[in-house]
Amino acid sequence: MEETKIADELEEEILFDDDNDDDEPDLGENLSTKIYTEQGDPEIDGLYQRWKRGKLDVQPDFQRYFVWDIVKSSKLLESALLDIPLPVVYLTEEMDGKIYVIDGQQRLTSFFAFIDGLFPDKKGKPFKLSGLKVLKEYQGKLFAQLPEDVQDQIRYCKIRTITFKKESNPNLKFEIFERLNTGSVPLNTQELRNCIYRGSFNNLLKELAAEKDFLDLLGLKQPDRRMKDVELVLRFCSFYHNTHINYKSPIKNFLNNEITRFVNISDRDAEQLRQAFKKAISIIKSLFAENAFKRYYKGTESNPDGYWERSRFNTSLYDILMDSFARAEKTSVYPKLDAIREAFINLMTTDDEFIDAIEIGTSEERKVVRRFDKWRNTLNNIIGERTTQPRCFSFSLKEQLYSTNSTCQICGNNIANIDDAAVDHIEQYWLGGKTIPENARLTHRYCNAARPRKE
Repeated sequence: MEETKIADELEEEILFDDDNDDDEPDLGENLSTKIYTEQGDPEIDGLYQRWKRGKLDVQPDFQRYFVWDIVKSSKLLESALLDIPLPVVYLTEEMDGKIYVIDGQQRLTSFFAFIDGLFPDKKGKPFKLSGLKVLKEYQGKLFAQLPEDVQDQIRYCKIRTITFKKESNPNLKFEIFERLNTGSVPLNTQELRNCIYRGSFNNLLKELAAEKDFLDLLGLKQPDRRMKDVELVLRFCSFYHNTHINYKSPIKNFLNNEITRFVNISDRDAEQLRQAFKKAISIIKSLFAENAFKRYYKGTESNPDGYWERSRFNTSLYDILMDSFARAEKTSVYPKLDAIREAFINLMTTDDEFIDAIEIGTSEERKVVRRFDKWRNTLNNIIGERTTQPRCFSFSLKEQLYSTNSTCQICGNNIANIDDAAVDHIEQYWLGGKTIPENARLTHRYCNAARPRKE
């Protein structure tokens, strides 16, 4: 069985219910700063020697996988032997003294692997030239089997490089890298951040993304290879430090500002984030388990059975749940887990403004504030509740009613699962009906929400 469909969503759209993020960024506030670059035409051998000494990082951890096949790599080498100009390689100089490859990883890896004699596909097979169209006399040859002058052609082949110097403004550099990012496997925004904003905060993000409970909630067995899970951790940190009140769209800039501010985070701040993050995922795992960060839908008139979204990850729900439970006290939350779960499902099925704020235009500032405020008020009403007459029936009563008779007392059909069940006041609450077992009946969520309110 596949690793779970949520893993597929991580691969394709985990972060992208924020539908305003495709807009061109406003660089106006950054134009007063500068980008410092250095152009050159180094020989492959010089780059190869720097790589061997650990001074050139061709495969940073944001691009852990080599994706070219042996034929594509061989054709690149054939182009070099034919003196065909090769595309520019973009590099960045960082504060740790290393040079990192931004665009050109596949090309440089192909050259270096051929010189070393092993194809970089983790199988350890010899790198023999394959699929050549012109220089067929070298078909099936290792680098060491080529004539010496041909080896020299490869070693001393020149390739144009543009290096962004470490003095360059990080935010502007990010935007430029994003526009240059046109390789066969383009880097996403978090992979670019991982290269540009290297430091203790970046390391912390990856550490937290690898937490087992977090991976379980995302339906993953190991960290996502495109770092979408790391970007989720960055989202958490951004709202935790800034609060939703200070959110400014687009979300991309909001996240960039966070990682710029804390790039070399202090041990104290890192530990505070670590504890808050772990507390949030612990509570959420207890509340929702495999349904964490997914939408619940009530039924319809033709089919009153409700259901959990099977695969699609909802980033808006992730933001509000992670933020609220990072700030809440466990001693206040755990005694009310059933009521909290019920209230959250109720918001997703009955509150049209909340539903709109988690489904459409979700990165708009007003939508962010709306969903955070609605959930925060709902949660606070539960964990701060001091009333003697409760508004909602207990989950244990719902379980008792469901196990006794799972038939909806309004439509007469069977209720498919307990999450789709609601305990309804026979004599309505606002007419004085008490929240006691004698005044309770089991219904579909849809039927309860659709029934006339004029009894």
